[in-house]
Amino acid sequence: MRNSAYSKALNAYAVANSAVPPLVAVVRLYERAMTHLYAARDAAAEHRFEAHHNAVRNAIMVFAGLDSILVFDKNEDVALTLRRFYHRLIAQAGAAASRKDPVAACDSLIRQTSFMLKSWQAIAAERGGPSTVVGATAKGPHASVVGRTMDHAHGGLSGGLSA
Repeated sequence: MRNSAYSKALNAYAVANSAVPPLVAVVRLYERAMTHLYAARDAAAEHRFEAHHNAVRNAIMVFAGLDSILVFDKNEDVALTLRRFYHRLIAQAGAAASRKDPVAACDSLIRQTSFMLKSWQAIAAERGGPSTVVGATAKGPHASVVGRTMDHAHGGLSGGLSA
């Protein structure tokens, strides 16, 4: 049986909002994950363990949502690489609180996620979309466009883009 919070998070990604292009949705999701990871790092530094746990859990839900919409039909190698990346982030985030230095564990997660965020921002800029959506949140239904209109695993985002 699935955790109901986890199921709700995944369901949120399945509801499409056509007003947001898929690349923007992906960038927003990564930005949201970064927000949660920074909050987790700050909470760990301040020994606020419950806040750290909650922020890590929220970041994990973003990564799980991204993982859940991978499509393997057109470019299985890219999909598998992304799946391994998301699973590694989920495992590292889940173990962050138990590490000797949870702040350093969060910093590592931030570096890895930041690299991918910058990559998706570059792809968005290359495709003519905004390279950043600073100030926009990935919370709410607009982030869920990923579920139906994007299959980022094969580089593709609706509109026939390829990796």
